[in-house]
Amino acid sequence: MLRLKLNKFLLKFIGGMLPDRRHPLGNLGNKCRCHFVKHIAKSVGKNCLIEHGAEVQEDVVLYDHSAVGVNALIQRGTIIKGYNMMGPNVHIYTINHKYDENLHKFTGYTDVNPVVIGSNTWIGYNVIILPGVHIGDNSIIGAGSVVTKSIPAGVMAAGNPCVVKKIIDKEINNGVELDESSSISCFNESERS
Repeated sequence: MLRLKLNKFLLKFIGGMLPDRRHPLGNLGNKCRCHFVKHIAKSVGKNCLIEHGAEVQEDVVLYDHSAVGVNALIQRGTIIKGYNMMGPNVHIYTINHKYDENLHKFTGYTDVNPVVIGSNTWIGYNVIILPGVHIGDNSIIGAGSVVTKSIPAGVMAAGNPCVVKKIIDKEINNGVELDESSSISCFNESERS
């Protein structure tokens, strides 16, 4: 427990002062931040990028070539499958406040509801991802989006709430089609006719 707290402190304060990847010493800064995260997260793959100001909580899984953007918050239980890009100020939430309707007050937190980010994804600037969301492989989430529901593979989605705007990979999206209001409808191949 003490080691976890120490590494969180080091990531926040020392990792926040180290240069970002564009600086000549940025590679050294990233190696230090990755070292701290390896002692916080459940697992960290090879060649990960942890930008300055990022907060990664315990039980996070980062596959090979995962990127965590500048000032990002990655809550516990998140899985990032790698080969992704992440803009600054992305917040991925896996827990929420628990509200007791009988007492009319907040009574702690909900259980962890993991978020899964697929491989080859691009998460834009200032995106908020809420608990339980799964983002499919090869998808793009536009800047400023609030992702409240899962997003299928091979699409570009944006907005508040985030909805599919464009199919970008028809081979992998498993029958997702746009309807006239820019939201998605999912069906199996057998249901097309």
